[in-house]
Amino acid sequence: MRLPDKIILMRKQNGWSQEELAEKLDVSRQAVSRWENGTALPDAQNVLQLSKLFHVTTDYLLNDDYESDGDIPLVQQARQETEEQIAKKKKRQLQNAIIYTVTSSIWLACAILNFGRNDIVFGLNLVCVLWNAGMAAYHYVLYSKKE
Repeated sequence: MRLPDKIILMRKQNGWSQEELAEKLDVSRQAVSRWENGTALPDAQNVLQLSKLFHVTTDYLLNDDYESDGDIPLVQQARQETEEQIAKKKKRQLQNAIIYTVTSSIWLACAILNFGRNDIVFGLNLVCVLWNAGMAAYHYVLYSKKE
């Protein structure tokens, strides 16, 4: 996609007229019209302003081969690394939730076995059950959250 088409697309996505975009960039409406018609190119400063205004990279704006920021190799790599990190984090959260659930069950069994024998040990076992159950719930919630 060419720069003029990108400017038109993003201007319309934001619901701005050529006049409104021109005001935001402190240029004339005619300058925006020439950019969109492809009869003139914005200078470097205006390209920077467009990238900030539209929340895209200058690479995306200037390279006709890029249909989105996601087409930029470094952005693709960063996105892939982020997705891998999120997957690892989710796996750890699920593992922690399972471990806390199992230990909570063990502490509950200990509490039941000590019921009536020693009130202090029974009470400590119940505290451990509650702690582990709470931590299990916490990690299940973290695991189920969308990143």
